[in-house]
Amino acid sequence: MPASRPYWKGYLKLSFVSCPVALYPATSAAERVSFRQVNRRTGHRLKHKLVDSVTGEAIDASDKARGYEIGENEFLFVEDRDLAQARSERPPPGSIPLAEPPPREGPPTVPARASEFPEEDRAPEHDEHEEEGLEEPDEAPAPPVLRPPNTRTIEIERFLAAGQIDARYFEKPYYIVPREPVGQEAFAVIRDAMNRAGVVGLARVVLSSRERPFLIEPMGSGLRGVTLRFAHEVRSEADYFSDLPEMKLPAEMMKLAQHIIKTKSGDFDPSMLEDHYRTALVRILRKKRGTRPARPAAVKPSAENVVNLMDALRRSIAAEKRPPAKSASRRSGAKPAARRAARSRRAG
Repeated sequence: MPASRPYWKGYLKLSFVSCPVALYPATSAAERVSFRQVNRRTGHRLKHKLVDSVTGEAIDASDKARGYEIGENEFLFVEDRDLAQARSERPPPGSIPLAEPPPREGPPTVPARASEFPEEDRAPEHDEHEEEGLEEPDEAPAPPVLRPPNTRTIEIERFLAAGQIDARYFEKPYYIVPREPVGQEAFAVIRDAMNRAGVVGLARVVLSSRERPFLIEPMGSGLRGVTLRFAHEVRSEADYFSDLPEMKLPAEMMKLAQHIIKTKSGDFDPSMLEDHYRTALVRILRKKRGTRPARPAAVKPSAENVVNLMDALRRSIAAEKRPPAKSASRRSGAKPAARRAARSRRAG
């Protein structure tokens, strides 16, 4: 059984053959070492406030909007209806051949000032669609355009020769497994047919409210799925390699290089990908924690204390119901006195 919960549930479809499947992330960030920003003086965690970059005024979350930068402190507001409209405008599956991709229209030019900063120095993105710059319409706001319903189906649109897709397009891997015993036969048919033909499937799937290209390929007794980057997200190698000159290298130098390659060649092992930085960091954190004074543990009531407390409560309730001893003696002494007075009156 999988160790984690499925990230996505739906159906894998090939023409008229379909089966219920589940996607499980093939990678995990559970072992990643992360940090919080804290107050060095008090040790308390810090919180961020939304502040206007020009006026310095703190604003409420309700005043936060999405904008595409076109100039210094000049933005195009992008509303939810714009993003919904962009998601809904897509051709039906298989209508556009792979050899003739549709022309791409670039967004309004971003100033060089903004594009010169590296990714880590820019302000953090708060929405996965911040990069989608759509102009605000001049006419009156139209009613929201609903996103096409998520069919929760991975429909294979095309098949490609295995190894044909460049690794630059690979984004995030998933394991695809059948969800129910009734779908295992259809799952095996799709898997084995692809395996024998030596092909991979190209499909689309909606994940996190966004449609993504999806690669499907056989992997052992299951299938592996990989989300792919869009064409406009991958830079051309010609921009970087076209100016490199061709060089004629000495034969002796090539022989030495080939000898070094041969001596260092071997089979891949996942242990080659050890994160030495994380290993060293964990060691430092454990050492720091070992020298830190331990916090006093909270005192928990033992089972014996709980039983004794219950007995004490029961005794308290019983004592409240029982009349006090002093008042009882008074009542018992009053009755004989009344009887003697009555007898004396009858005798007189």
